[in-house]
Amino acid sequence: MNSATTVHRALDLSAQSEGGITIAELTGELDIANAPALREQLLGLLRPGSSRLVIDLSKVSFCDATGLAVLVSTARRARLLGGFLRLAAVSPQVGHVLEITGLHRHLANFPTVHAASTGARGAPYGKAAATGRAAIADPAPANRHAGPPRVPADAGELRGAAAALLACADAWHDADPRRRFTPALRAMARARHGTDDAALDTAARSLLSVLGRHPLTSSPAVAATATRLRRALNPAARQPAT
Repeated sequence: MNSATTVHRALDLSAQSEGGITIAELTGELDIANAPALREQLLGLLRPGSSRLVIDLSKVSFCDATGLAVLVSTARRARLLGGFLRLAAVSPQVGHVLEITGLHRHLANFPTVHAASTGARGAPYGKAAATGRAAIADPAPANRHAGPPRVPADAGELRGAAAALLACADAWHDADPRRRFTPALRAMARARHGTDDAALDTAARSLLSVLGRHPLTSSPAVAATATRLRRALNPAARQPAT
């Protein structure tokens, strides 16, 4: 079996079978916007007698907790069918979220696709997990940035994205029964009513930081507004218009 499909505008999945194991490669963004479609695609790869799944995450450029929660539920389904789900070649972006969410304790993680396919553990987490552990040992403030220089957000884009998100506050509350996002939403509302664009930038990044730590119930409104806010804060990552 060899197949390739677009899970969502920003995420592609290709799958092939090798020696009774399905190897799925994800390319793009593993986030709340893609989570429902990805869950359907991954569960479709599992069936009795074909429930051993390796997921190559080396080409995932962005990840949040809701996206990773899909992998946890898929792993649970694979085990019920007598198989397994193993992660392979985890990118630094995914490795960081695995660590801060604690989901690394629930997902078998291997340094290469070959190691995951054969069960040869080797270096258990590789570079990605080392990056994640370093982040935990020295936690950064929500507005601290690592990697390439940050492209300043356009104030108008950011305020528009914040307004759209806050207009869907009820949807965010419905998707967050434990109210983990409530303080961040309130902080962003206060910042939006002010005139300090830097304060709004900080509040928005803090909200997205919470999204990286805690999954939300699937919601089109939440997915759309979270993605818009993230792209406003990171203009370099915006998808070209099609």
